[in-house]
Amino acid sequence: MTNIPTGRFVWFEYVSTNAAKAQGFYGEVFGWGTRDVPMPGQPYTMISVHGETIGGYRPTPEGAPAGAHWLPHLQVANASETAAKAKALGGSIAMAAAKLGEVGTMAVVKDPHGAVFALWQPTKPEGTGDFQGKPSTWSWNELVAKDVDASVRFYTELAGFTDKPMDMGPMGTYHVLAAGGKDRAGVMAAPSKDIPQSWLPYVQVENAKTTCERASKLGATVMMPPSHVPNVGTIAVFVDPMGAATGILQPDA
Repeated sequence: MTNIPTGRFVWFEYVSTNAAKAQGFYGEVFGWGTRDVPMPGQPYTMISVHGETIGGYRPTPEGAPAGAHWLPHLQVANASETAAKAKALGGSIAMAAAKLGEVGTMAVVKDPHGAVFALWQPTKPEGTGDFQGKPSTWSWNELVAKDVDASVRFYTELAGFTDKPMDMGPMGTYHVLAAGGKDRAGVMAAPSKDIPQSWLPYVQVENAKTTCERASKLGATVMMPPSHVPNVGTIAVFVDPMGAATGILQPDA
């Protein structure tokens, strides 16, 4: 049996109706390139950086949220069984598990409060799925939650995460989700009831201020200007011209 490292987000897809515009924007902001690979039905465009692939661009499928958004992929040992478990825990299945050629099996689910994410069961897993710690690669994934406690219970039961609550003072409690001895993701309360429950991926950058300025010049809206978080680094969030939110992290030296 193939040993699949679970309890980690290993891939992020940009879902939109205008992949070319998204590729141009993120190519300018983060220096991402693209790599097309053959897939059943049509070629699939991957995000390429440092000679590796870290995500992809997917056309908005029927039934998916209309606006552009990131779809994080949670690596699991069995996509079909995990999707059924998500449903049993109060979530729903947006796309039943389906095999993608010889690469792996994928399902798309929603948690009980509406956040969408994919379940990815690779045929031949490579590496550990750890964050790389390099500029322009993923550094974190954060759930902006309407019900923090219920969401933490859902994800710990679904994926085997360990909950590590952190007192953030006036900001309240931040929940770090750990697996395999490393921190993998976080859960925080939505700052406004108008913000839907959703996953927000973070990209590591060398300078948060200049990255925000570059994104803004290209048509993005900076929702949270660069702010320092003790023992973490400087973070910021922008919404790109297509409407998808992206976080950035400049780690402390």
